[in-house]
Amino acid sequence: MIRVAAPRTPLLAALLLLLAAGGASASGPAPVAVAVRARAVAPGEPIRIVVRADEPLAELSGRFLGAAVFFARDGAAGGEGATGGETWSGWAAVPLDRKAGAATIDLAGRTAAGAEVVGAHAVTIEKRVFPEERLKVEPKYAEPPKEVQARIERERQELGAIYARRRAVPPPGAAFVKPVPGGATGIFGARRAFNGKPRSPHSGVDLKAATGTPVVAAGPGLVVLAKDLYYSGLTVILDHGGGMFTLYAHLSRIDVKDGAAVEAGAPLGLSGATGRVTGPHLHWGGKIGSEPFDPRALLDPTLFANRGQLP
Repeated sequence: MIRVAAPRTPLLAALLLLLAAGGASASGPAPVAVAVRARAVAPGEPIRIVVRADEPLAELSGRFLGAAVFFARDGAAGGEGATGGETWSGWAAVPLDRKAGAATIDLAGRTAAGAEVVGAHAVTIEKRVFPEERLKVEPKYAEPPKEVQARIERERQELGAIYARRRAVPPPGAAFVKPVPGGATGIFGARRAFNGKPRSPHSGVDLKAATGTPVVAAGPGLVVLAKDLYYSGLTVILDHGGGMFTLYAHLSRIDVKDGAAVEAGAPLGLSGATGRVTGPHLHWGGKIGSEPFDPRALLDPTLFANRGQLP
């Protein structure tokens, strides 16, 4: 049986669902509550799915828009009137090409006592339209020569393996910070053409940064890549846990190594103009699995509010 609770706040992020677990005793396990936290539920946006159980869960998984959602245990549930239990968090992203309309988050899990937990949580995806950009770059970046095709393929596979990783750590407890002070000069999600040839949409946001500007970690994480890539030049990727990553590209210098743990504001290197660029800047990207998202959403405290409890 599924029971839907009335929202306790006017925010979309506070839509709540009560799920009764199947296969339980006559009284059943305590209900599970779900909240979606997001700057917006729209193409190119990350969302944090929070699940609170009044008794411990042994496992929890989900699916959203055809993609698996990995859940990690936040810790003990809190808040006014709390009597125990725990919360879990999972990251998801709305694809850039997703049309507006209804969507569902499907959940499945099991309590520590062995009772099955299943249910669905409805969300509404907003409409978003991205602009077009036409850029002029060196011919070798618009049409890579044959001798670099093998390198590009190796790097593609390496990045795919990185973004497939899932570390079971709680989400950060505070909003992220900007990696450089400059404003945006490139549009996230823009449909791009290089030298007149259509390419993939812009997977991040370009921030104004003269060569040599210090670049810092936007949030706490683990360095999972620090090297020179064909398209993005000197690049650092941070794993923030749960399948959520941020990327810092076109650097002129890298000051961290693979495996290093960093906190928000920790130095990563210096901005530059390496790789496929039209001039010095910082490309700041975000990914959840294979889906890019606008990393500026991570500056919004809504995504990180009330860890360990629901509104």
